[in-house]
Amino acid sequence: MVFKWKREADDIARVVPKKEVGGFFSKAVILSPNEKAAMVRNGEVDKIVDSGKLKVGGLLKPGTIGKDVDVALMDTSPKDLEWEQPELWTRDNQKVSCKGLLRFRIQDPKRFFQMLYAYSTPDKKGIRALSIQDIYRRLESEVLTLVLEPELRQEDIEQLYGNRNLRLNIENELEIRLKSTLSMWGLEMLKYTVQWNLGSYGEVMQATNDFQTREELAELDTLSVEGDLERRGREEVAGMRAEQATVATEKDFQRDQYLKDIKSDLDAERLQSEADMKEARDAIRLKEELKFSKARGMRAELEVEQDMKDREHGRDMEYLKHITETGGSDVAKTVSEGREYGRMSPEQLEALAKVKHSETAAKEDKVRFMMEVEDREREDSYRRQELDAGMMGAAQGKVSSTVRKCPGCGSTVPSEASFCSQCGKRLTDA
Repeated sequence: MVFKWKREADDIARVVPKKEVGGFFSKAVILSPNEKAAMVRNGEVDKIVDSGKLKVGGLLKPGTIGKDVDVALMDTSPKDLEWEQPELWTRDNQKVSCKGLLRFRIQDPKRFFQMLYAYSTPDKKGIRALSIQDIYRRLESEVLTLVLEPELRQEDIEQLYGNRNLRLNIENELEIRLKSTLSMWGLEMLKYTVQWNLGSYGEVMQATNDFQTREELAELDTLSVEGDLERRGREEVAGMRAEQATVATEKDFQRDQYLKDIKSDLDAERLQSEADMKEARDAIRLKEELKFSKARGMRAELEVEQDMKDREHGRDMEYLKHITETGGSDVAKTVSEGREYGRMSPEQLEALAKVKHSETAAKEDKVRFMMEVEDREREDSYRRQELDAGMMGAAQGKVSSTVRKCPGCGSTVPSEASFCSQCGKRLTDA
């Protein structure tokens, strides 16, 4: 009796205890070309059987497998897994989805056996089973959600829609994580596809495009109407210009003539101003020349006057020199003072006369005082001489004859004097 271990079409592996294998006299498991069996002893893989008929016991043929041995049956044919993430949100809170196809197969039975024991739960009979949907649930929780949600949450829908390189980067990251996880489980990834569904963004873009197209068509219609109106307006303007051409020409001529008249007046005023400025500069220059001429004339007069004074002074000096040589310095001094007095006013002469009179009076008083002092000293001297002579004569017993009296003024003078010291009278010998 052939033991059929698959109960569901998507079963990929099952652990069957020996007692659950069908048959009484002979228990055997026939392996198909894409199936493998692992003999499990005490929770560890003891042997891997690739193909053929595996005898696990029976009444007639108990075989070599002990009672404590379980059989792990695995389907190694390629399996297709359709995966989908229906609700993924971008940074600008736009809902997108992603789906694809994942094709894989068992590559390492021993490693896959560990996954079978890790991610399956035995039933009441001790049978463990692992299906494609079990693998999908593990991939969804450990890979798909952890890769797609963080990546898409960092990007805006516009960047995701228009940037193919961004989507390729996300797909490559997902592929690397899937390969790593499947390899860890002993599975080999054969095919991997991704299909993006950007939700309503495409519809929004289409609606926006349709709206812009309608607006551009409406704008073109408006421009067409505006063009017709503008053409009619230009025609009307051209007609009005044709009607007003003569009037405009006449006004232009009058304006040109007015401008020419103003320009002529301005030129005349400019020429008159230039002539006035030239006359003013000439007058200023003439005034300066007259000023310089007057200054030169005054300088010449001063030079002539100074020359006359120098000549007069020279003549005076020669005259004074001649007088000095002839009559002495007193005469020259008198002449010089006379000339100085000739240049003075009467008031100055009167003041000078008063000064001279006071100086003369002072000198006379001084001379008189000196003469009196000299007379008193002379009298005292004569008196002492007479006393001395009298004393000496008395001592010698004779009369002295050392002094005598002046016959003119009666003053006592020495006997040997020839003139009187007071009146200047000549003394005769008697």
